Amino acid sequence: MELSGIISLVAAIISAPLSAWLTAILLRKKYDMEVEQLRAQVKASKAETRGDELENVKKAMTILMEEVVEPLKKEINEIRKELARFRRAVEKVNTCPHADIACPVRDELRHAEKCEGHAREPTG
Repeated sequence: MELSGIISLVAAIISAPLSAWLTAILLRKKYDMEVEQLRAQVKASKAETRGDELENVKKAMTILMEEVVEPLKKEINEIRKELARFRRAVEKVNTCPHADIACPVRDELRHAEKCEGHAREPTG
C-alpha cells in the first residue's frame, strides 16, 4: 500500500466520526433554538389564556351584576317600602275606630302571632 492509500484510509477513518460529530453539534444547536422558540410560544399562549380567563370573569361579573344583583336590590328596596307601610298600618291598629269592637285586622294579627309563636323582632 502506498502512502497516498494510507493517507486516504486514515482520512476516511477520521472524517466519518468527525463529520458525524459536527453534524450532531449543529443539529443540537438547531433543536435547542426550536425548543426555545416553542417555550416562548407556550409562555405567550399561557399569558394570553390567562388574559382571556380574566376577561371572561369580568364579563361574567358584569352579567351577574346586571341580571341578578340589580333586580334583587330593586326588589329588596320595594319589599322594605312595603314592610314600612305595613308597620305603619299595624301601629295604627290600636287607634282604629273599630278597635273597641271586633277588628278583623287586629284579630288576624293576634291569631298569626299565636300560630307562629312569638312575632319576630326586626333585625334592622
